[in-house]
Amino acid sequence: MARAAAQCPEGEAVIKLILSRGIEHGPTPTAWVTASAAPDYARPRAEGISVVVLDRGLDLAAPARAPWLLLGAKTLSYATNMAALREAHRRGADDAVFATSDGFLLEAPTASLVLRRGDVFVTPEPAAGILHGTTQLSLFAHLAERGFTTAYETLPTAALADADAAWLVSSVRLAAPITAVDGRALPHDAAFTAELNAYLLSPRD
Repeated sequence: MARAAAQCPEGEAVIKLILSRGIEHGPTPTAWVTASAAPDYARPRAEGISVVVLDRGLDLAAPARAPWLLLGAKTLSYATNMAALREAHRRGADDAVFATSDGFLLEAPTASLVLRRGDVFVTPEPAAGILHGTTQLSLFAHLAERGFTTAYETLPTAALADADAAWLVSSVRLAAPITAVDGRALPHDAAFTAELNAYLLSPRD
């Protein structure tokens, strides 16, 4: 950790642990750690981001019907995710939220989706090719400690625009409030978001 801190003495940093199977047919895996300065996400955390909803091209049951597609696998291939971000930018938005072709919310290209309904915080059920996000799991644990209810649900696409608030959460950007969905304004609480990001930036075991 001290070496990583020395590489990035100021501001936030990104530390990645990468584990591979190693040399083909070799006896041991290969692991390495990288450390680099993190992009400055102060503005999206404070001012929020706009998103568009994009069709992922698959229905909700596709992963169960065709598990060989490995839709829930985390890989180093970001081609689809980067293409989705380019399309979002083409439409004048900052980011995208994927939805199934039969109308259910999934996740963003590089983040988990969290919605607020009163004192209940929900995220799409880990299915249909999406997995738990580590930042989302940590945030839900924190919210539960504060007395809020957290839940995993199969959410229709309309739930995003109807939410009291929404965030995209990831390990580097942390919690970025969504301020508009497909051009329609969404309310956001800057003070509450700042509290969430203070927690996510705090040292934890």
